[in-house]
Order: sequence, then C-alpha cells, then structure tokens
Amino acid sequence: MSIQNIFLVLLGAVVFVIGTTNIRAYLRRRRPENMLRGKVLSSRQTVKRDKEDRLIQHYYELMVQCSGGGKTFNEKVNSTMEYGKGDEIKLVRSGDKIVPASGGGMTFGTALAITLAGMGIAVFPVVYQNNGEKEGSFVLVLLLILAGVISASSFLKDRRKKFRELSGEIVDILYYRRGDNKKFSRPVESYYPLIKCTVGEKEKIFLSAYNSSTKGTYKTGTKIKLFYDEEQGNIVEKKASPALMGLAVLFFLAALTGIVSIFA
Repeated sequence: MSIQNIFLVLLGAVVFVIGTTNIRAYLRRRRPENMLRGKVLSSRQTVKRDKEDRLIQHYYELMVQCSGGGKTFNEKVNSTMEYGKGDEIKLVRSGDKIVPASGGGMTFGTALAITLAGMGIAVFPVVYQNNGEKEGSFVLVLLLILAGVISASSFLKDRRKKFRELSGEIVDILYYRRGDNKKFSRPVESYYPLIKCTVGEKEKIFLSAYNSSTKGTYKTGTKIKLFYDEEQGNIVEKKASPALMGLAVLFFLAALTGIVSIFA
C-alpha cells in the first residue's frame, strides 16, 4: 500500500473515531436511566473576578429535587444558566455527576454523517487496491450519499422546530485562561459572553456556550438574537448552521464525481 493510501486510511480512522465518540456521547445522554427531571429548591449565585477586575467565574449553585427511575432525591447541581426557586429543570447524568441537560452538542445525524465519511475515506483505498477502482468508488459513493442524506435531514429537522425569537444583551465577558507561559508554549485564553434575556416574565442570565480567543470579539451592551425551543424548553443561541446543508452538498458532489468515474 502506498504512503498516500496509508495516509487516507489513517485520516479516515481519525474522522471515524470522532464521529463514533460523538454518537456514543449522544446515546449515553439519552438513556432513560440518565435522564432526570428536577425542581429547584434553592439557588445561589457565585461570581469571582481577578486582580484586573475580569470576570473569571459565574455560575449558580442549585439545590435540586431530582426525580427519575422511580426515585426522588436532592442533589447539588452547578449551572451556568440562572434558575429560581420552583423552576422545573431537565437533568442528565454525566459520569458520577448530575448536570443540567443542554440542547447543545453535536446532533446524532451530524455525528453519523462524520462517521460514515470517515469510514468511506478509510475503506476506499483498501477496496481500491484489492478489488479495483470501480468497486472502491462504488463503496465510497454509497457512503457519501448516505452521509449527505443524513446531514440534509438533520438540518431540515432542526429548521422545522418551533422557535420563538428572543432578544438578549451581553452584560459582561468571562475570561478563561488555561496553561501558563512556558518556553515552548503559551496559555490558551478564551472569552465567553454573559447574556441576559427574558423568557416569559422571568429574566435569565447565562454564560454562552460559544467563545472567542480574541479579546474584542464580544462587547458589553451588544444586543443579540436568541431563540426559545418551545418543545424542549431551552434557550437556543444558534439554529442549525447552514454549513450543515453545505456539508450535505459537498457529500453529494463528491458522490456525483464518484458516479461519473464508475461509468466513465
């Protein structure tokens, strides 16, 4: 096997592992025994600033009455989203911890599409070498078409959800630093916007799931558009990216190129 083919197999394996890792994480979060419902009994805000008056910690310590699997118990939960006494909250087990369920993370469809793409990249050179160009192209085309269909359907499914538009405002910027200055490395700095919005008649403050490594990307006082998922009861910062549909188009174009090569 040539160096180019070995590189493709290794690249495909890496992409495949990324996809399957996200699939496992998605399925683990949705196991019935890992999904809980809670009622907030108390909430305490924790805020910390550094010597330069930069916000470096902002979260809420919640005492939650959890219900699931026929059991009811109280649990201390940390949340970057503000909740008040009496609020209902969806929870999920994450290892030995219980955390608020989030609408974020990679969707199952996207993870599956990445898995199939990785499989196609890894399998193609092997089938090509052992069975010939047409057989290799045929396998790759099937996987690319399937990945394209999954990506497109995931995008369209998200777009059909009932979202109510909200108006938010950046009220502060949280500074996060990981690592130290060393001879061959520098610390990684990230900036997270702290956002205030109103859901119904309740004001909520939460830390964004998105960040930037550039200091001036987010500015306090900036108005931003948010969405409220009526079905899940979650605040959504961004709808499914059009890049997901763009990915589907790329899969289809690559599959079309393969079809042409098969029948040429």
